[in-house]
Amino acid sequence: MTDVKIALISATPLAIAPAAAAVSAAIPNSTVWNLLDDRLLADLKQQGEMTGPLADRMDILIESALAGGADGVLLTCSQYGVRADYRDLATDGVAVFSADGPLFNATVRLAPASVLLVASLESAAADSTARLNAAFAAAGVATSIRSLVVPAAANPLAVDELVAHLSTAISEVTEPYDVVVLAQYSLAPAAESLRAHIAVPVLDGPSVAASRLRDAIESAQR
Repeated sequence: MTDVKIALISATPLAIAPAAAAVSAAIPNSTVWNLLDDRLLADLKQQGEMTGPLADRMDILIESALAGGADGVLLTCSQYGVRADYRDLATDGVAVFSADGPLFNATVRLAPASVLLVASLESAAADSTARLNAAFAAAGVATSIRSLVVPAAANPLAVDELVAHLSTAISEVTEPYDVVVLAQYSLAPAAESLRAHIAVPVLDGPSVAASRLRDAIESAQR
């Protein structure tokens, strides 16, 4: 694969480092380009729903990435992922992925009977649960999703602190589950440590999405 430029579009600075690290690991010869609107989440919370102007702001960022020569675009905010879903690779010539689209596809392929979806915000948990349920329904896979919200993980934390908060919360879940899904990019730094201590698969959005971007770009360059 030749040198490529990957645009990361973020709604919070907390998502940038995990996404950039995952892209660098999956695509070593890539240049990461960050586009950030750090009011998108706050304004979405204030509005209470995805309004036209909010959607337009994300769409403008996507168009800027495409116009700037990005070879791949990844939205790191799960709550704006729907804005990537309508992009047409054949038309744009560039893969534009939502934060959790590849993650959800990977989760569905496991066909788990039960999923533990972990988030730091109620809004992120609700949005991700609805979209993951839709992905399972579209694939004809029957499953149950339990959401676990860990408010302490919404704050900027050192990785060991993040791991501690998530590990404690997950250990207190008594119902069985077959896979853990980290619903936000800001939680991804804890994924490796959680995998070492949890018996079931632990999936995080950045690593899955970065691998999917790599595959899409390699296919386009053939």
